[in-house]
Amino acid sequence: MVKIIKIFLSHKWEDRESANGLEGLLSNPNNKYRHITEREHIDMRNKGENAVKNYLKGIISDCNALICLIGDNTYNATGVKYELEVAKSLGKKIIAVRISQTTGGFPHLLKAWGISEVSWDAKKINDKLSSI
Repeated sequence: MVKIIKIFLSHKWEDRESANGLEGLLSNPNNKYRHITEREHIDMRNKGENAVKNYLKGIISDCNALICLIGDNTYNATGVKYELEVAKSLGKKIIAVRISQTTGGFPHLLKAWGISEVSWDAKKINDKLSSI
């Protein structure tokens, strides 16, 4: 039986195409696990901060892990920071994946928590997820 891992993809809204790409990478049938990804598919920033936070907390709480996509401007994204804080408070596994061909700074929270980045590679990501 294939193990199913539910993942929340945290990313800066402008990196949503990369999030689509990661979903494709993780849906490869040769993967060790079956991944179900969750993320914000619609831009909810106009709904107000509390509505967005409640919406995101509900989704993250239903997931086994959070993958944070690291792009050129992730380090200063307030939404990503909130998602990381929620995942940490809920005891979720957090994995940082560098978007190919980006050089942006690494979020300070991840550094403080001792989380290092993983390259854009399905095997390496699966290896990190294997401890769930």
